[in-house]
Amino acid sequence: MLVAVAFLAAACSTVPAPVRQDLMTAPSPISFDGNAAGQATDEVFVLVPDADPNKAGFAMRTGESLRLVLPVAFKRNTSVAVVPDMDTNLVLTKGWAQGSVRLAEQYRVGFDESKNAMVVTALKDISNEGTNAPGIKVIHLRGRTFNNPIPGDYPVTVTHASADGKALTVWQGGLKVLDGTPAARLAPTNFHLSPGTNADYQMAAVAQPTPHLLGVLLWGAQGAVLNGVGIAPRDLTRFPRYTGGLLVQDTNQDKRLDPATDKVVGGIIGAAPEGAVGQAATSPMGADGRPVLSGDVLRNDGFPAAAGGGKPNPGLLAIQFKAGDKPGVYRPTVELIGGNSVQFTIRAK
Repeated sequence: MLVAVAFLAAACSTVPAPVRQDLMTAPSPISFDGNAAGQATDEVFVLVPDADPNKAGFAMRTGESLRLVLPVAFKRNTSVAVVPDMDTNLVLTKGWAQGSVRLAEQYRVGFDESKNAMVVTALKDISNEGTNAPGIKVIHLRGRTFNNPIPGDYPVTVTHASADGKALTVWQGGLKVLDGTPAARLAPTNFHLSPGTNADYQMAAVAQPTPHLLGVLLWGAQGAVLNGVGIAPRDLTRFPRYTGGLLVQDTNQDKRLDPATDKVVGGIIGAAPEGAVGQAATSPMGADGRPVLSGDVLRNDGFPAAAGGGKPNPGLLAIQFKAGDKPGVYRPTVELIGGNSVQFTIRAK
């Protein structure tokens, strides 16, 4: 009996090991130099890599925390205060640009100087349903809260802990700090849509346009915004890679996109259900019958006027995507020459 009691006590005192997961990181979708040496740290930490809003993220119970530990090489910018009840320094998102999980009354933000860690603590149960759906998927560190160190690869850890401090899940990954900014960069955005709206993973009827325009922010060398860019028909002889159209900058400012005389800065790579035809990515047309180019697209007036709401958003390219004649998944990839790319998912039925 004594042996049995001792065994039972030992079993009850055993603490389950936390779940271990890989941590994906990437520069923020709202800046061009968030991962460059000497610049402010503006990064996203992907806890749930499936960005499909139909796939659940995770929830937090009251008192639980998320602890993002950065190497000491990432120095706190002490001129920027960490504000507990605002998303100035850090925000949890649902997995898409401008898709934040509401901070007010749900969680607070803090800084643990001894660990060089940002800490999120749940003030109440944060569900992954209702207005919070699909739940927490990404941590966005921002607000010039830290500065990037010299170029290199740096380890980073995120821990989801219970209210009594026991680790539930631990994500481990790395941050790559670049020597300088890229020659060109783009990132998905939803600034042209009502706050919280997601243009990715839309549903569309066969042979019909998506309900919402897709959006990307465009930057060139030294982070200069790329304005005057629109979508022209493909030219498979010169640019066989871009099967879905060309990104052309109207260099002569005649509001006409001519790949022969204007500058081709990128293109769209199409992917569609087998046998589908008629799918297309185009620039939306303005009231004057001419394409609306990047830099002329308005940030939605649902955003504060002080943040550019209702005004032309520099570098913002809007894309009208039309599904082809077959049901299934369409995945257009938008790419800048010499830069990166981003893929959107559209389901047609």
